Amino acid sequence: MRTPTGPVPVVQVDTGSPWSALVPRSEPLFVIAVKTPDNPDRTVARQAIRTCLTGILGEMWGCEPADVTLTHTPGQPLRAQGPHSPEWGLSVSHEAGLSVAAVNRLGPVGVDIVCESPAFDWHAVAHDYMGPAMARQLASQPLVSQNQQFLRAWARHEAGLKCLSLGLVEWSPALQSRLAALQVVDLELPAGWLGTIVCP
Repeated sequence: MRTPTGPVPVVQVDTGSPWSALVPRSEPLFVIAVKTPDNPDRTVARQAIRTCLTGILGEMWGCEPADVTLTHTPGQPLRAQGPHSPEWGLSVSHEAGLSVAAVNRLGPVGVDIVCESPAFDWHAVAHDYMGPAMARQLASQPLVSQNQQFLRAWARHEAGLKCLSLGLVEWSPALQSRLAALQVVDLELPAGWLGTIVCP
């Protein structure tokens, strides 16, 4: 994966935010972040991110939030439709305590976040899903940083799969070739969180 030029704006919002003051007017690619309940139930988190997305997209498209419809088909990216709306790339990621949504006005996008966690045995997961070369690269890092390096690599990997409209599949040279052609940038998130956005 390649790194795009320039930072990707991350806009902190909540369901009561004044959308007109928060909309990035010029950036083709941006991310919104919403604090959510710190538990594994995503019902409230999904509703919160959808409320913020429809509010911001409605402001950008010149329509009411109620006129923006978000639809999701399993295995496919989230889609937004409104009166005369363009076809923008959308991607969403949830963890307990934080949800993010990425918007790309120029095409597909993938976003993923992970919460930093205590060390665990990640070696088999890295080998099976990110490939033997990545597993070796992670294992070569100082022991104290291996867990965080794995989590960051995992967020990049998941975001890449989302950008390609793929589910979680085992590593293959063909998949690696497709992922390598994408652009990736790590997000600046609150302490304790790691996140990445990926686009063509």
